[in-house]
Order: sequence, then C-alpha cells, then structure tokens
Amino acid sequence: MPAEPEFLPVVPDGAQPPYVLAKQALAHAIAAGALAPEQRLPSERYLCERLGISRSTLRRTLKELGEEGLVESSERRGWRVRRVGFSHSPDAAALVGFADLNRSLGRAVTARVLSARTRPAASEEAERFQVATRAELFELRRVRFLDGLPVCVSHDLVPLAVAPAVAGADFTTASLFGLLAAAGHVPVGARYTARAALADAEQKRLLDLSGPSPVLNTRRLSLDSAGLPCADSRETYRADRYEVRLTLG
Repeated sequence: MPAEPEFLPVVPDGAQPPYVLAKQALAHAIAAGALAPEQRLPSERYLCERLGISRSTLRRTLKELGEEGLVESSERRGWRVRRVGFSHSPDAAALVGFADLNRSLGRAVTARVLSARTRPAASEEAERFQVATRAELFELRRVRFLDGLPVCVSHDLVPLAVAPAVAGADFTTASLFGLLAAAGHVPVGARYTARAALADAEQKRLLDLSGPSPVLNTRRLSLDSAGLPCADSRETYRADRYEVRLTLG
C-alpha cells in the first residue's frame, strides 16, 4: 500500500480563513502530483491531523474543491481526485488543435473570447511568419474551457492571408486549426517549447486560481505541408488540469 501523502499544517495568517488555506494545500498537492488523478484522498481523520484543522473545516474545504472540479465524492468510497483537464503527448498536441483533440476524447470544449482583431505584423512577427512587414495578422486571445472548467489562456497569431475566414469566425466554439485546415494549411510540423512558471495576476483571475499557483506556458509555431508558418500559439495551462505524457526510447 503506498504511503499516505504528507501535508504541511495550516498556519492561520489572519488574511484568509483556515478552509481557504487548507484548500490551497490540497490543490497544491494535486498540482504537484502528490495526489494523482483517480487517487482516493486519505481519511478525514488523517487529513484533519496533518492539516491541523477541524472536521467541519475539512468538509467545507472538500466541498469547495468539489465545486471547482478538483475532487469528487462517492458515498461508499469517500473522496478522490477527479481526472479533469487536458492530457496528451507533446507530438500530438503540436499538430492537433486544443478543440479538435479534446472533442475527439468526448469533452465539451468552449471558450470565452477576450479579444479578436486584425493588425499589422511587427518586424519580428513578419520575420517569424516569413511575410512582409506590416502584413495583416489575426490575433486571438481566449480562455479555454473543458466540461465547463477553465483550463488554459491562449494567444494565437495567424497571417490573415493564410486563412481569411478566421476574421469572421465565432471562436467561442470554432476551431482555429479547423479553419486553417479548411483553407488548405493543415499543420504537419511544429516547433514546440514548454516552461513551468507561477501564474501572474491576470492568469490567476482568468483561470480561477488563488495564492502561488503553478502553470505551464507552452509555445508552438505550426508549419504547413510547404514548411511555412501558419500559426503562432502561446498557451498557459492550469497545472492541476494539464498533463503531458512522454514516451522515451
């Protein structure tokens, strides 16, 4: 039987009530992998002792974590970590869009559009896309949701000449990569990077995070069959709703 995870006791700071601090401790354990998807949480007695909180405080903590989609309860088996979010191998994610990949897995994919506009390319952007300086780009910023839960903030740039239809699309549900494919620019390659960080104030607000919260920042420059860049995408994922799988060797 695996050892029970360890937790630092909640230390009241006067600024936040104990249940909020306990919620942050458990959310951090989930984000850090100390509590894995589908894993049953330790007993209420164990959690109360380790966190130094009362049973009523713990129950409020678990209720709120459940409302946020991080844990779920079963009458017979207690609480367990819920398997939510975006799970993929990097090679697949680099070539398939967020919406297309997750819809293929049976998830409800929606978005809240923060901004959508056309603007001239800056010199560095023009060089990256191999287009003329001040060529028109379509710029899109969204919060992406899976099954109603915020998972990532995305920022996409596309040369407007590549897929003119993007300028009139409803990106609350539309797939950017689907529109690229319809315009004859199916991404077949990509340059992909990922970097862990702590969420900034805007990311916390958009992804419904509190306290020091880890996120994963990714960037991919998608290439079409001619080897030309067709989209530059930057995405910030909630660490507790994002998983990367690697196969080595």
